[in-house]
Amino acid sequence: MQTVTADRDRPYFLWLLLAVGALTAARIAVLGFSSLGLHGDEAQYWSWSRDLAWGYYTKPPLIAFVIAAAESVCGSGTACIRAPSPLLHAGTALAIFGIAATLTGSRRAGFWSGLSFATLPAVSLSSFLISTDVPLLFLWAVAMLAFVRSLESDSLGWPLLLGLAAGAGFLAKYAMAYFILGMVLVALLSPSHRSWLLSRKALVALVAMLAVFAPNLLWNVESGWVTVTHVGQNTNLKGDLFHFGKMLEFVGSQAGVFGPVLFVVLLWRLAALRRERPGETEKLLLAFCIPVLLIITVQSFLSRANANWAATAYVAATILTVAWLLRRNLLKIVAGGVALNLTAGAILGFFFLGLPGFDPPLKSDPLRRLRGWDATADQLRPVLAAHPGAVWLTEDRKTMASLLYALRDLERRPLMWDYDGHPDHHYELTERYLPKPGDEVLLVAKWDNPFPILERFGTVDRLPAVEVDIGAGETRRLHLFLLRNPLPSSAS
Repeated sequence: MQTVTADRDRPYFLWLLLAVGALTAARIAVLGFSSLGLHGDEAQYWSWSRDLAWGYYTKPPLIAFVIAAAESVCGSGTACIRAPSPLLHAGTALAIFGIAATLTGSRRAGFWSGLSFATLPAVSLSSFLISTDVPLLFLWAVAMLAFVRSLESDSLGWPLLLGLAAGAGFLAKYAMAYFILGMVLVALLSPSHRSWLLSRKALVALVAMLAVFAPNLLWNVESGWVTVTHVGQNTNLKGDLFHFGKMLEFVGSQAGVFGPVLFVVLLWRLAALRRERPGETEKLLLAFCIPVLLIITVQSFLSRANANWAATAYVAATILTVAWLLRRNLLKIVAGGVALNLTAGAILGFFFLGLPGFDPPLKSDPLRRLRGWDATADQLRPVLAAHPGAVWLTEDRKTMASLLYALRDLERRPLMWDYDGHPDHHYELTERYLPKPGDEVLLVAKWDNPFPILERFGTVDRLPAVEVDIGAGETRRLHLFLLRNPLPSSAS
């Protein structure tokens, strides 16, 4: 493996630090001025941060810890809750510099790899949101940096860092398991690295990883493995299989995740593998990206896959494509990809500001659902105050999460209706409503006729709905019902 000896006469790391710092500052400024509220998933993660635990129904706990830490520093505003995302992405870009410089021996490759990653469309989008992918990518990059350094160093410090980062990565998202697969493949593909898996360095990394990950494992044991079970259910392999159209849709979406320029270059490099055999460095990078892409592509064919499910592949893929282009003196293509991604990121940032009176010219604006939650909460406050003794009930996970955040100044919390008696998400597990004789219930429903709930009560009064303009002629409507006299039923 090469050492970092080239380009010492140019301060590439400083240039990357300045570029990423400016980009991060711009993203934080957008968050500060944005009028958009939290997405339902973001609001749910925030609600978890109010009840810290070592696990939750759908995810491991790290996202809740990150939000709680941010809130302790700067409060519960949306900008503060989302601020860790651009900061963590900046850290990921710097770690990628270290990986690329170590593997290629070129700080120039490190600079362009870090800058390319920092401007990826998926990174720009997730910099304006708080999601589990953001800490996962950071910890993946740190673990990968520690791994490649440990391959050429006898120090146990790098394996220790590898284990700590990998363990924390599992606390972010179980997709960290792909990283373990990548390390095994590196050993299989490169005989010179095969002894690493049986060395004391691997043992140190394994012990550190398990020590960090153990609390979540114990929580799963005590909770009946609900998170692991949910991950298995999310693959949805029990339904109709084989969806060629969904596979094409997933593959096409990766051009939006990775950026069209680098995505085309990645496909071109993969197509040329038989003609141009990969060296040791490329084998390592391929081991950390191709298995992820193949597994999720197969998943999309068998059932479905969200565009972000293969996000971890693009840490290594960024270095792979940038280094390949630089070796061919095709810096213009790298720079063109960065410029195109920056333009897309700037447009996204403008849309994310949520300027009054401006609606993105889109048939379906995914940001529209983030609008108007404060106004929604303002309409609900007098209704809740008029029924202080009523059980506040909801029947939709994201609606409940958004209301919890928008009405976070209230001590009163809603409960969740469980339609089938089996928990399907966090609130059905922890905030499930069980009707009791004499209950008066104020139901705030996403659906206009939640009949399975209404039929469980002897008296049903429909109240005026909450209606809020969210732009482009669309309205958020929440339907209100006052329910009395719960009827006995064998279903819970």
